Amino acid sequence: MSRAKHTSSTLAVSLVLLLTAPAFAQYGGGSTGMGSAGSTGVYQAPKGGYSSSTGIAIGAGAAAGVGITYLALRNRGTIVGCVASASDGLKLLNEKDRKTYALVATNIGLAPGDRVSLRGKKSKSESGPPSFQVAKIVKDYGSCKQEALVAPGEKPVASR
Repeated sequence: MSRAKHTSSTLAVSLVLLLTAPAFAQYGGGSTGMGSAGSTGVYQAPKGGYSSSTGIAIGAGAAAGVGITYLALRNRGTIVGCVASASDGLKLLNEKDRKTYALVATNIGLAPGDRVSLRGKKSKSESGPPSFQVAKIVKDYGSCKQEALVAPGEKPVASR
């Protein structure tokens, strides 16, 4: 599991547990009437009842948990970078992690020199660079700058 997935999963679980703790505090655990003085075994609501703010707080906490989880996971499988031609097809230099991915695209109009945001699936192979199976183009930002097409460790080709 990658560090980002592990972090977002841990954050989501912690947030859910934190936000559901008040709901568990309201439940007394249920009494069977055995061993406790004055207990009939029947649940009795507290004097004055529950206030509506408790329900609103629980609902707002649950909505916040769902919203944070969505925001943490919505960009999974999305990379932004510049498309360049390679000997075996197209490649993309990811701006975020500075890795070069071999693009596996079917019927998607990608051209060398385009800066795009792509959605798909990253995959690793034993030999060769990592690849990216393109599902769709999220956004086309136009053309790239020349230095953006060069991966770390490569020398730029002098233009004539």
